[in-house]
Amino acid sequence: MITNQEYLYSIRKCYLFDGIKDEQLTEAIKLLNGRIRKVEKDDFIVQLGGVLRNAGLLLKGKIESSFQNENYDQITMHTFGGGYLFGEAIVINSAKNSPVQVRAVEDSIVLFIDLSAIYQSEIASTLRMILAENLIKSLARKNLILNQKVRILSQKSLRDRILIYLGTLPKDKNSFVKIPFTQTALAEYLGVNRSALSRELGRMQNEGLLIVDKEKMKRIKKKQNKGT
Repeated sequence: MITNQEYLYSIRKCYLFDGIKDEQLTEAIKLLNGRIRKVEKDDFIVQLGGVLRNAGLLLKGKIESSFQNENYDQITMHTFGGGYLFGEAIVINSAKNSPVQVRAVEDSIVLFIDLSAIYQSEIASTLRMILAENLIKSLARKNLILNQKVRILSQKSLRDRILIYLGTLPKDKNSFVKIPFTQTALAEYLGVNRSALSRELGRMQNEGLLIVDKEKMKRIKKKQNKGT
C-alpha cells in the first residue's frame, strides 16, 4: 500500500486514476501489478530501440523523452514531473523497438504498471472499466500533444515555432508562460541549435515582441496602425 503523501499526490494527478476513490487506489495498483522502482539521475528507463514491458507513472523526480533525427542529433520531446504516465502506447502495441528514449533528469521514483492486466480478466468489474476508459483518454491526450509537436516542427521559421510553442503553454495572471525546459532542451524541442534559438529570442526582445524573465516568457502583440 502506498502511504507516502507525495506519491499519492502524483497518483492523483495521473489521468489513469480519475474517478477512482481513495479507498480503491490500493486495489487498482494491485490489479495493475504495480511495483515501485528508484531510477538514478541520467539512467535510461528505456533506450532507443529498447523494449519497455510496462508503462511507468512518475511518482517523484523528473524525466525527459527524446529521439534522434536523421543526423543522430537528440531531439527532446518533453520533460515531465510527478504524475506523468509514460510508455502506454509502446506497451499496448507490444513494440519491440522503442522509437523514443526516456531518461531520468534527476533521481526519480517510478511506479511501473502492467496495463494488459486491465483486459486479462473475464470479469468486467467497475474498477477495470474505469481504468480502461481512462487509458483511452490518456492515449487521446498524448495524440493531441504529438499533433501539436508536428505543427510546431512544420513551421519553416524559428520565430513561428517559438510563437506557436508559447501559445501551447498556460499563462499566469500576468500573461507569462513558464518554460519547462532549459534553453538547450528548448532548442532541441524546437529542432534547432542553442545559438540559433538564443539569437532569435534576442531579436524578438529587441523588436518588442517578447519579454524574457528567467524561465518565464511573455508574448507582446504589437498594435496595428489604423488607416486614416
